[in-house]
Amino acid sequence: MATDLKKAHRQLLEEAFGDGRLGAFDAVCDPGFRPCDPLAGKAKLNEWKENCALYRSAFPGLRCTFLGQVGDGDIVATHWRMSGIHKGPLMGIPPTGASCTWRASRSAGSAVASWSRNGCSGMRSG
Repeated sequence: MATDLKKAHRQLLEEAFGDGRLGAFDAVCDPGFRPCDPLAGKAKLNEWKENCALYRSAFPGLRCTFLGQVGDGDIVATHWRMSGIHKGPLMGIPPTGASCTWRASRSAGSAVASWSRNGCSGMRSG
C-alpha cells in the first residue's frame, strides 16, 4: 500500500512534535526510517523518537504550526514552525527561559528517509 507522504509529514508534525504522541512515528514511518537533520544528524527511527521527546521535555508546551506543503508523486516538502519557552536542558544547553522558534522545511521521497533544513533562534543567552 502506498504511503500518502503529505499526510504522513503533517501527522508527524502535529501528533509527535505537537502533541507528544510518539506512536505517530510507528504509524507512518518505515522501520528503516533515516531522517537527516542539521541539529540531530542522521538517526534511526528510535533515536528520532527520543529526539522528539527530548525537545518536548526541554520545551514544555511546544507549539507546532503547519505552514505549507507541496508534493509531486513520491516527493513532498513541508514547511513548519515550532516555538516554545526553553525550560529544560537540550543538547548540553541549560534552560535559558528564552522564547525559541524553529522554522524548517522537510523533504522526503519515501517514508524511509527525509532531510531537514532549519533555522533556530532564541536559544543563545547573553
